Amino acid sequence: MQLVTISFFLWVLSLSIVRGNCNNTLTASLIQNQLRLLEKLINLLDVSKTSKSPVVFHAELGSYKTYHHGSIWVYDKVVTNVGKAYNPSTGKFSAPTNGVYQFNWYTLSDPKTMSHAGLFVNGAMKARQAANNNGGSGQWLTAGSSIALPLHKGDVVYIKDVYGWKAQLRSHWTAFGGVLIN
Repeated sequence: MQLVTISFFLWVLSLSIVRGNCNNTLTASLIQNQLRLLEKLINLLDVSKTSKSPVVFHAELGSYKTYHHGSIWVYDKVVTNVGKAYNPSTGKFSAPTNGVYQFNWYTLSDPKTMSHAGLFVNGAMKARQAANNNGGSGQWLTAGSSIALPLHKGDVVYIKDVYGWKAQLRSHWTAFGGVLIN
């Protein structure tokens, strides 16, 4: 893309080269044309830099929840959802465009419970975390994880329990988020 842009820029500049004698009116006209072409080129470059709309989301559990093995965790309290790619009814993020996305998820488990959150893309686990809270009744344990992944438009990303234990999760401190970084 940059080679094409540079070639186009050089072509635009070559259009305004004048050989031989010319009067002030012709020179002024050529300079004005060159400036208009440069403005168009700048606008074209600005559009190409922002051709991908921003995509960012952050959602939390809106209330205390219990999930069992294989259950998709639904983060129903949306804090940010620029691009509307996260669905708080299903707990699933659908990539609106090809690109590299950064995801993070955090889990606060109840005392004496465990949670094993796996991040899945189209049904395949890509990363996981474990919060094995075997402490006393007053101990809380938070686990967090993050991963950057190249995705294709339409890929579906979600968090679900990946181990055979019941996950008892606290609201607000249990969150899932992502952002298109490239």
